Amino acid sequence: MIVLCAITGIGIMSYLTYIHYSQSKSFCDISQEVSCDVVTTSIYSEIFGIPVSVLGLLYFAAVLFLILKKRDRAFQTLFIITLFALVPSLYNSICILCETSKVLMLIIIGASLWASGLDSKTVLRMGAPVLIAGLVAAGVTYFAQTGTVVKKDYSNFIQCLNSKGVVYYKSVRCSTCRRQEMILGEAYKKLNSIECHPDGENPQPELCLSKKITKTPTFLMESGVTEIKRIEGLQQIKDLSAFANCAAE
Repeated sequence: MIVLCAITGIGIMSYLTYIHYSQSKSFCDISQEVSCDVVTTSIYSEIFGIPVSVLGLLYFAAVLFLILKKRDRAFQTLFIITLFALVPSLYNSICILCETSKVLMLIIIGASLWASGLDSKTVLRMGAPVLIAGLVAAGVTYFAQTGTVVKKDYSNFIQCLNSKGVVYYKSVRCSTCRRQEMILGEAYKKLNSIECHPDGENPQPELCLSKKITKTPTFLMESGVTEIKRIEGLQQIKDLSAFANCAAE
């Protein structure tokens, strides 16, 4: 049972990892509330720059390794790491594959407890500190994912970027773009921008191809149709300030 859950989990996480990096559309993009794409492209899709799906892949691989190696107290170890991993795995939107992985984890917990033969007191003694640690990890994870939110108004800074010919090339499937927009705050909506993904709003994928945009976010400083310079990836305010020679204050 646990082996089957681990293999299924590896398959799910491999697919979600592919979706994350390829920025392609998943089969379970049903609505804004029920969507794998919303989860894999949101700020909650990464922890310290590492995709959650990659962490999930490592978890299920570890489960499979422990079971196949039949190490001492393997089932107790599975119970501990699964309970710890399950607590922080909460999202605002419902992802069918994510929820399936949680069900698999619950099955692994139940099967591990049954196979280990632990009594209820031992389970509580082992589980309580793990649960607390999981809650702490959930708090740290949430802070890491949302800690870049700013309340400062960068409207003047954005206006300067626009005046210097800076254009923001983005993708609706890009989780890093969500982080970039959080760094810039609400003022990012005033920034000259181009949507590169066909599923985005007012997409211009042909323009992105002609500009040789290979990753998002990318900032191009342009004079008319001529590119002066570019900078790729997630940028802090100071980096954009130096790039465009615009004061951030």
